[in-house]
Amino acid sequence: MAETSLDLGNRPCFLEPPHREFTMYRSGEPDPEFFERLWRATYRRAKRPVEGVLVTEDAAASLAQEIFENLLDRFKSRPLDAEFSAEALEAAHDHSRHNVSTGRREQEDPQLWHDPEDTRYERNLDLDRLKKKEKGGFSDREWNDLDPILRPFGFHLLLRKGLGNQDAEDVYLETFAELARERAKDGKAPIEAIVVFEEVIPLFSKMVQFRAIDWRRRQGALKNQPNTQSSFEDLTEREEGAMQFEDESADPGRDLGSLSFDEIYRQCGEILTECQWHLIFTVYVSQSSTLGELCEDTEILGKLGLKPSHSISKKRRILNEALEEALAKLQKCLLS
Repeated sequence: MAETSLDLGNRPCFLEPPHREFTMYRSGEPDPEFFERLWRATYRRAKRPVEGVLVTEDAAASLAQEIFENLLDRFKSRPLDAEFSAEALEAAHDHSRHNVSTGRREQEDPQLWHDPEDTRYERNLDLDRLKKKEKGGFSDREWNDLDPILRPFGFHLLLRKGLGNQDAEDVYLETFAELARERAKDGKAPIEAIVVFEEVIPLFSKMVQFRAIDWRRRQGALKNQPNTQSSFEDLTEREEGAMQFEDESADPGRDLGSLSFDEIYRQCGEILTECQWHLIFTVYVSQSSTLGELCEDTEILGKLGLKPSHSISKKRRILNEALEEALAKLQKCLLS
């Protein structure tokens, strides 16, 4: 089945009068392609909200349709592209995961909508059993099967960070225990924050990486270097401010104090220019264009004072500088 195109029947759409002014390029010309691109991105997000999850095409198309109809009802005038896109993609990510979770629970099948081509581990575990608390702790025997799944990922990351086998074992066990440890800020353990089992691997991988940073600090390896990275405790205990701008389907560890793009935009909407928001959204959220493709976008080049005739290295340098400046502004905004 080919990717589904937006079909709203006789409903008012941004692409039709009297809302034609909503679908304008920044130059003022009609922009019907924006909603087609966003529709495709929303459909893809609904179909694959998390790596390892593969929702049926009909279910993904139905959810994308529902999201668009709800947003069309909400917005009576055209919002910024980034705002509308953030709403659509955030809704697809959240609703699709919860639909998968509900379906698995109702059918008592943890494998429902698991991607058959995902060979990272043999089978999904029962997330409800992993989350089940008894006498204030997690003691279900399903936890015995979680270690063999997470250990290869954890050790791969730790050995790449330069830890020896024994140190890697210590950090791995410490991080594994952290999955079930309640956090001070909300009284919940990290395992309780995920919606579908497939999220546990990126969540644990992120936790391991920050634990490795803490280990290196304790060893004094970073004593004389500027401290520019957040520790695991920074991310889990801080109320606001962790910097995550990737597509959330690729970053399910967002509960570690991170904010969704939608939340970031609401807090810092006035901090960046429209061009900067467009770059942030395109590169980190929808991932709809690579830097190479942006280097060929004449509208973006013009916004950055570049010409199509400029060298590719200059275009990339200016684009990277613009992205770094935008990220720095967002970091300052969120940490203030």
